[in-house]
This record gives sequence, C-alpha cells and structure tokens, in this order.
Amino acid sequence: MTRSHWKQAEMFAVVVSLALVAAPVAGATSGAAPPSRAAAPSGAAAPSGAHTSAPHPRHPRGPIRVAAVTNLHNAGPGSLRAAIARANAAPLRRATTIDFRVRGVITLASALPTVTRQAIVDGRSAPTYRPGGPPVVEVDFHGSRGLQFGGHSARSALLAVAVDDAGGAGISLRAGLITLDGDYVGLNLAGRPSGNHGDGVYVAPTSARNVIGRNPSGASGVVSNVISGNGSSGLVLAGSAGNTVAANRIGTDPGGTAAVPNGRNGLRIVRGSRGNEIGGTEFVDSATGQANNPTGDKGTETPVFVVPPLGNLISGNAGTGVFIGGASARNVLNGNFIGTTADGDARLGNGGSGVWIDQAGRNSLIGCRFVNNPFVYYNVVSGNRGNGLRVTDSNGTVVQGNFFGIGANNTATIGNGRNGVLVEGSSANTQVGGVIPLGNVSAGNGANGIAVTGKARGFVTFNTFGGLLAFKGAAPNGRDGLLITSTGGDNRARTNVFSGNRRNGIEVAGNARGVTIDPDIAGLTTKGNAALPNGGDGLRIGGTAHANTVGGRLHSVIPQNTFSGNVGYGLAITGKAHGNRVFGAFIGTKLLGVDAAANGRGGVLVAGTAFRNSVGAAHPRHPNIISGNDGIGVTLRAGTRHNRVIGNFIGINRLRRPLPNAGRPVLDLGHRNVIAGNRFRP
Repeated sequence: MTRSHWKQAEMFAVVVSLALVAAPVAGATSGAAPPSRAAAPSGAAAPSGAHTSAPHPRHPRGPIRVAAVTNLHNAGPGSLRAAIARANAAPLRRATTIDFRVRGVITLASALPTVTRQAIVDGRSAPTYRPGGPPVVEVDFHGSRGLQFGGHSARSALLAVAVDDAGGAGISLRAGLITLDGDYVGLNLAGRPSGNHGDGVYVAPTSARNVIGRNPSGASGVVSNVISGNGSSGLVLAGSAGNTVAANRIGTDPGGTAAVPNGRNGLRIVRGSRGNEIGGTEFVDSATGQANNPTGDKGTETPVFVVPPLGNLISGNAGTGVFIGGASARNVLNGNFIGTTADGDARLGNGGSGVWIDQAGRNSLIGCRFVNNPFVYYNVVSGNRGNGLRVTDSNGTVVQGNFFGIGANNTATIGNGRNGVLVEGSSANTQVGGVIPLGNVSAGNGANGIAVTGKARGFVTFNTFGGLLAFKGAAPNGRDGLLITSTGGDNRARTNVFSGNRRNGIEVAGNARGVTIDPDIAGLTTKGNAALPNGGDGLRIGGTAHANTVGGRLHSVIPQNTFSGNVGYGLAITGKAHGNRVFGAFIGTKLLGVDAAANGRGGVLVAGTAFRNSVGAAHPRHPNIISGNDGIGVTLRAGTRHNRVIGNFIGINRLRRPLPNAGRPVLDLGHRNVIAGNRFRP
C-alpha cells in the first residue's frame, strides 16, 4: 500500500469513525507493541540489582488492525462497543489495537461484548494522556457485567483505562498472556472510589502467565494499576499459574497515602494457583542508581532507602492484605509493602492480617538472597490489625529477609496489632530466616514477635531480630520476642536476638515439647556487649512444657545461649514444667562470658511445682555460667522437687575469675532437689 493510500485510510477512519487497516506491528497507531513481562518468571533468580524486564510472548502474529473509538456513546459507530465487536470479527491470530480519539467517561447501558480475539485496548492513545500518568478514559459499567477477556483473546491488553461500577468483577481474564497496565480498577478518573460490585480483577483457571502491572523503567515509585474500592477483593487468582503482579497499588488511593478499601482481601490466591510472582527482585532505583540498603551494610554505613521498584503496595483493605489458600503453592512475594503507606514508613493497615497462608504449602516471602545485603527487596508487613504473617495448616513456608512491625527505614515502629509472625495448626517445616543475611525483623508488634502454637512442628527461626531494629535499638513487642506453645515437636530457635520486649525474650509455655533453644541472645544488643533488657525474663519455661533442650553444639556467630541484662531473671522455670535441660548458657554476663550484664532479679529461678528439670551438665565442657546477677545465682522455691543443679559456674566468669552475684550462690527451698558439682566463687 502506498503512502497516499495510508493517508486516505486515515481520513476514512475520521469520517466513518472506525477504520481497519493492515500494517506491520511497528506501524500500529499506538506506536507501541504490547508491553513485555515485568519481571523474571516465578522461581527464576534475577541477577543482583539487575533490571529484569524479561521478554514475554505477547507480540501479535501477523498484521495488526486498528480500530478507533471516536465518541463516548454506549453503542453505535465509533463507540467502544463497536470497536470490540469489530475486533471479535477478526480472524484468529489477528490482533486489533483499539485506539481512543476522545477522552472522558463512557457510561454503558448494558454489558460490553466479551473480548474473543486479541485486542489491545490502549487508553494511552487518548488526547492529553501523559505517559505514566493516570487514565483519561473511563468505562462506567453502570451495574452491568464488567469487561471480560474470553476464549481466544490471549495476548490482549488493557492499558490506561479506568474500569468501575461493574455489577460483578471489573475485569475478568479467561485467556492467558494478558497485560493490565496503568489502569484504575474501582476508581474514577479523579481517583475517587467508584467500586466494582465484585472483585476488581478476577483471573480464572483458564488464564495463566498474565502481567498485572509492570515497571519496565526500573525506577522506584512507579505506579502501574490502582485496584481499590471494589466490593469484594482487589485481585483474585483462582487456579491461575505463572502470573506476574508488580508495581500495583491495591486498597489505597493512587498516591499510596490513604485507604480506599477493597471489601475483602487485597490479593486473593486460591484454588491451587501456582508459581505466581507477587512483586519482584529489583532493588536498584534506575533513576538514581542507588541500591536499597536499609541497614547500612549491617549497621556499618549510612543506610539508603529505596522502595523496591517491582513491589506492590497492598494496604487499607477491609480483610487480609494477601490471602493464599486452597492448596495454592510455589507463590513468592518479593518487595511488597503490606499495611503501610507507599514509602513504607507509616501505618495504612489492612483490617485482618498482612499475609495469611491457609492450607497452602511451599509458598514464600523472600527479601534477599545469600549473596545480597539483607533486606534489599524486602517485604515490609507492618501496621495491620491482625498478624503480620499468619501461617495456618500449611507446610514448607519460607520467610527470609523481611520486616514485620517496623517501617521500611528500619527506624519507625508500625506494629501489627497481634503477632509479627504466627505459625499455627498443623503447619510443618516453616523456615523463618536462615544464615546471614537471610534473617527477619519482627519487632514493635502488639503481641509477640513470633508465636508458634497448636501442633506446628519442624519450625525454625534463624537470625531473627525479635524486639529490636536490625543492628539498632529496641522496638518492643508487647509480649514476648518468641512464644512457643506448640506440642508438635522439633521446633527450634537458632542464632536469634530476642531483646527489648515488654515481657520475655523467649517463652516456652503450654504443653510445648521438643523445643531446642541454641544459641540465642535474650536481653543484650546484637553484639552482645551491652544490655537491651526484656521487661520480664530472658527465657521463661512454664505451663507443662516438657522435654525441651536449652543448649547444643551449633556453631554460630552467637557462641552460646546468653540470657543477660533482663529486668527479671535470666532463666525462669515455673508452673509444672518438667524434664527440661539447660546447659552451656551464660546467664548474667556479656556474650564473651567475662564481664557482667546483670539480670535484675537473679540468675535462675525454679518455681511453682516444676520438677525433674536439669540446670547444668555433668560434663565439664558444658557448664552454665550463672554470674554477675543482681540477685541470687540460683533460686529453687518451695514446691519444686527432683530438680538438678549440677556442674555450673556460679559467681565465676568464663576465665574462672570471680564475678559474683549480688545474693548467695544457691537458695534451695524445694524438695529433694540435687545441688552438686558446681563451682562457686572462691
């Protein structure tokens, strides 16, 4: 076709309102092919700090057709309805771009046709649209069915369009490889609530590998879709796999500073949805070249705060921020702020928990890799009314490099109303943290930093800051740093710092059994050289907790359990606790076991009717050092029986030099307790 023929075709489009012209992809009126995938496919490791806008197979096969919307009418020539009808009339595998020659609100009198062919509905083409700005075209469904992408509409896109007031879901995806970018779903053009009556976006089991939000620039703070104010959940993945959800704001205004709640969850992943990536692993702001480093290289440099460029803001929703259930698996969250404002430093909580994983295995919240600094693309799950993360009857959850209860700047306290992390029911093999730098921060929460309850088993917390900021001062949890009441067994706390909490650093209670505490700090700073007191005891074992072990041979940056600097006792065994062993701990000293860091009430308390517990070990290589405390070294109160205090250093430091407790070494008021083989201050 000659250049003159092209000009004639364009003029004909203006006259009759709709032109269909064959052209190569590069000749589309919009000037752009459908956008590429926002991040590496789920499960793929992105290079550290690299922009990961991997290609996605969305480009049309064969010539592209152009349909122009030239008026805001409900129907008739030049309407959006007519443009969709013409797109649906195209042969299979022929794409149509629907361009807008007008801006404003299209108010419908009835549902639009389901899109059944590849169609790129491009609101960016409308007059006055500013790249990266809000939509200037709105479709008001006026209570009718929302926009549906049906069979054979794969590789379609909806770009920079406001979709609101639909009778059900605003947008339904029933074919795959569809892109939603720059849309308002549940807001009008002014950014005010005009919610769809059902979900904002519903993705069906027949739909997979969609891109819902994207940020190809890699700049921090870019906003793709805003999905807010809808009657049910903001975004639902129902049996859908391999989707990327990035750079969206779900449950807030476009600025991310005020709540525009979706009526249920922000994001709901159910019905066996698998392999979805929520957010992304970028942590360098392409506009400035700065990399996110919120702790200043573990407290040694000036921190740099960069909002992860691909993360979603999921805040202000009536229910849970992110719900994962119905046997959905291998979904990963990276770089999302859940319960905060867009900068991550103020409260904008969801009404339920931040993230709830319920009967869904092998899902993860990941904020860095082993080769990174900590927290570079962290999830910040703070400010929510319920728990930060709740794991119910779910196996194999992995949680590494995230903040629960504090702000993205590692300074503000934005506690979740209940626990930072709750693991409950029959959940098995939950991994919270890992070797440095994979630990988490759980601080400033209303209840406990971490709570493990029910019959949960195989739980491990590794490198958690519980009650304090990362490498900084206190951000107290309202109760304990770690509470374990689970009867499931094989639950472990290793290489953690539980300090600064209002009650105890660690509490093992209820009928808990099979818990291993080794090695941890409770009551000191991260370096272990100064007090950061818990308001109660360092470690408290109560209830009928039994067959638990405090001590071991794990080699770590923390050389042994150290329970020092607390307002109460270093170690308290109370209630009917029985059959617990404590060995190799430093109680009342700094981490190196030389200088005092006194517990305020004394070293060790055995009280209630506690029985058959062992404090110390017969083997000389594993003594407890119970020295430097403000009270008695070891107190066994009336009612206790058959406990053993053996092989300890009491009033002596690690170098076997005097480090006396303020009171007597041992006070035994119980029945048939054994005090033997201890070394006292000369």
